[in-house]
Amino acid sequence: MKKISVLLISLIMVLGLVACTPAKKKVIGFASSTFTNPFFNDIQTGIEGVLEGTGYTLVALGADNDASKQAGQIEDLIAQKVDLILLNPVDSTTVGTMIDKANAAGIPVITVDRSAATGEVVAHVASDNVAGGKMAGDFLKALFTTEFKVLELLGQPGASAATDRSAGFQSSFGADKINQSITANWSRAEGQSVTEAFLAAQGNPAKVIVFAANDEMALGAVQALKANTAVTEYHIVGFDAITDAVNAVNAGEMDATVAQQPVEIGAVAAQAALDYLSGKTVAKSQPVDLSLVVKK
Repeated sequence: MKKISVLLISLIMVLGLVACTPAKKKVIGFASSTFTNPFFNDIQTGIEGVLEGTGYTLVALGADNDASKQAGQIEDLIAQKVDLILLNPVDSTTVGTMIDKANAAGIPVITVDRSAATGEVVAHVASDNVAGGKMAGDFLKALFTTEFKVLELLGQPGASAATDRSAGFQSSFGADKINQSITANWSRAEGQSVTEAFLAAQGNPAKVIVFAANDEMALGAVQALKANTAVTEYHIVGFDAITDAVNAVNAGEMDATVAQQPVEIGAVAAQAALDYLSGKTVAKSQPVDLSLVVKK
């Protein structure tokens, strides 16, 4: 009887320890290229909206468009043993190494807005950036005459969104009509300085067309074009439909901006993460619709 009592007490103690052991915290990481651009804050908003009430905590890290910094942040998420990483790569061509490290640690990855050239991911959630670039090209091609000098402001080298938007734009507008394609690294300040240099190199032309692969660069180009007294007519299309750009379109300072749905992109990515973690099959490619915003 004494032996049975000892065993019973031991069993009760073991069960008590199990009951007191805290459940593993459920965490999803969001490794974003940056949060200085409001577009990526909107993606985070979409993610948070879906995760609310699910028991998952979001750890969001912005890399300030620095691929090395992002690699370190992914290492941190791996060390934290997050359940899944939502990844918006700074550099699509090199991030595959970090995806491999996450997978080796048993952490699945979903790419968001920008794809990865290598590495195994559960899904990719994004707008069709080629289609968006083509949309801008179709619009500006209708305004083009040989009097115009044409500038294409590219995004950061290595980013899939930059490559895809340029490919779509050039396929529609015609690469032979473009006087210069040059990066301004997604930056408003660089968009302005690069456009200023372009105008000077072209002898300060009267008529200018600009396609910018994001609105930050487009808004910088607007400042350069407005400040140059030689410019009498310009047309500019950006990409992302951030608030400042939509306001510029309605003010007549920009012709249009290609509208993604960043909140929806974040929501779709978060739902794909939850579905995968619950054992459901998810589609490898999950596109989100685009539209062209013009003056109301």
